[in-house]
Amino acid sequence: MPMPDRLRKWNKRFDTYVHRKAAERGNVLAMAGLAAMLREEGELAESEVWYRRAAAGGDRVSMTTLAHLLAERGDHDEAERWYHESAMAGDPHGMLHLGLAHERRHELDSAERWWRSAADAGDFDAMAALGHLLLARGHPGEAGEWCRSAAEAEHTGAMLDLGILLNDQGRTAEAARWWRRALDGGEPAATCLLGRQAERSGRPAEAEDWYRRGAEDHHVEAMVRLGLLLHRRGDLGEAEVWYLEAVEQGDAVALTNLGVLARHRGDDRAAAGWYRRAAERGSVPALTSLGHLAEAGGDVARAEKWFQSAAESGDVQGMLSLARLLETRGADAAAKAWLTRADNARTDSDRY
Repeated sequence: MPMPDRLRKWNKRFDTYVHRKAAERGNVLAMAGLAAMLREEGELAESEVWYRRAAAGGDRVSMTTLAHLLAERGDHDEAERWYHESAMAGDPHGMLHLGLAHERRHELDSAERWWRSAADAGDFDAMAALGHLLLARGHPGEAGEWCRSAAEAEHTGAMLDLGILLNDQGRTAEAARWWRRALDGGEPAATCLLGRQAERSGRPAEAEDWYRRGAEDHHVEAMVRLGLLLHRRGDLGEAEVWYLEAVEQGDAVALTNLGVLARHRGDDRAAAGWYRRAAERGSVPALTSLGHLAEAGGDVARAEKWFQSAAESGDVQGMLSLARLLETRGADAAAKAWLTRADNARTDSDRY
């Protein structure tokens, strides 16, 4: 028989009273318990007071939770200090978040060290983060071990990375199984990976189904990929609809693609507007597109500047376009250098 609400509230007030009395007498565990109760009730200021007392008393979980509270209100420097304290006290969750702080500053060696410590202590989020980092740093063997451990513990992000590793090894069916598990676990990014795999295997209808599923689940990359698929086969109206949906969520690739559609319609002014907005949001291909517009308008000097910016930012098409312009004015050595860089960069575009 369910407990009446009045009795439940009375029991809760009594629990809070008991914890408060014990906390006031110096019991560190009671301080932590009282802080948690107050936090649940929305009493964040008093909750923080008791978390601080429990943390000062050596409770490592309270140190981590205090750091969470501080981070939530934007006090990131003090939050990191408490994450460090909890990590030094042996709390894996503190180690995880300390690693995240180092990652945000691009201090990847330190991030890896803390995530490795947390992973060794059994933290599955840290295993997933460590696996993802090792994959990015070119250590697929060890990355796969950590990703598999986290994936088997139902970490959906690790499932995505494990699938990428397996797909790179040619184990496409196994990769797809992990991506489907991630999707079943609530990870819409899996639709893009499944769609890309289907597209590269010559199954465009299946790819469209996956992208559409992700797009309808409000996943931005899926919206863009669905738009691209529709764009390539000539369904420009629906492609534009999905690009505009993605732009509403701030996607720079969609802005670039809207520029492509505008230029296809012969509206170079609108195209330039989309490309500039995309470039302002960090789209490197938009720089190349601005170069093509300038070149088409006869402003070769401006075109070369746009191509140079794109090439120096790593865009292969920008490198190729810059090399072509350099060749036309006799700068053969510089053109050859950019062509070599473009060849070396092409291989990265085949990765998921």
